[in-house]
Amino acid sequence: MIPEYFQAKMEAMYGDKGSAWVEQAEQTILSLQEKRSLSFGEPFSLSYNFVVPAVLPDGTSAVLKMGYPNKEFSNEFHALREFAGDAMVKVIDSDQEAGWIILTHLQPGRALHSLRDEMKQLKIFAAIAEKLWHKPSTTHPFPDVEAWSEGIRRYKSRFKDGNGPLPEKMISKAESLFSRLLGSSEERYLLHGDLHHENILYSESAGWTAIDPKGLIGEREYDCIQYTLNHWKDHEDPYELLKFRTAAFSSLLSLSYERLISYGFCHSVLSACWCTEDGSDCWKNGAAIAEMYERLLNENKAGSL
Repeated sequence: MIPEYFQAKMEAMYGDKGSAWVEQAEQTILSLQEKRSLSFGEPFSLSYNFVVPAVLPDGTSAVLKMGYPNKEFSNEFHALREFAGDAMVKVIDSDQEAGWIILTHLQPGRALHSLRDEMKQLKIFAAIAEKLWHKPSTTHPFPDVEAWSEGIRRYKSRFKDGNGPLPEKMISKAESLFSRLLGSSEERYLLHGDLHHENILYSESAGWTAIDPKGLIGEREYDCIQYTLNHWKDHEDPYELLKFRTAAFSSLLSLSYERLISYGFCHSVLSACWCTEDGSDCWKNGAAIAEMYERLLNENKAGSL
């Protein structure tokens, strides 16, 4: 059942261990079919996790999600439990050791971007975010923003001679600004970690609902940035769109505008660094947004003088 492209992706990322996991996943799917009387549809086209629609014995529509057994997939198990409520997709059953989760199937599953009206999208995002964000427990297993920021240090280690695709000045500024932000952070929350248009879906039964949480500890401003990396190229003035989005986030969620756009610059650069690790040219997207965030920073600084 697992498509060849997905198997190739796992092998490229994890080598022989990736091949072995695919074989194990196939056996798990057969076991679930037999022992739990599940029937499956056609897999969704996704990159890092195997996801397929399923039907339970009582006719309930569901989704089976399986992922390579790493820290990120483990964090999703914990995050789904921590975020359990009206704003997060519900877990029907799971087995962390076996590496699978059965979730409710959000139908029709329209993504937030389908609305087209930017302010409507932002208001729905804000409503979802406010329901999700909460203070973490003292024994949480989640990484924090500081741990994520290590991606910039790894980039610098790989391109010590400065021949990387990103401007050295941009990397240095992101590293320095990250340090100042993290050193002055006060209230830290459990964040979704990847809250963007495609991870907020509409269903007739539950309304607008978040999916695929990563689980991240940090300031609330940080959880708004991933949204701004998406669906901007088709806008006639991307800079004005970014300015509108960040101002709306600050107003709707009572966030610090300065910290929001500062984190925006840092995370955009970090996102670009991650893309270079994956061997993808998506770094260009992060770099382009980082340049616009830097323009916002300069404009905000000039306005405060």
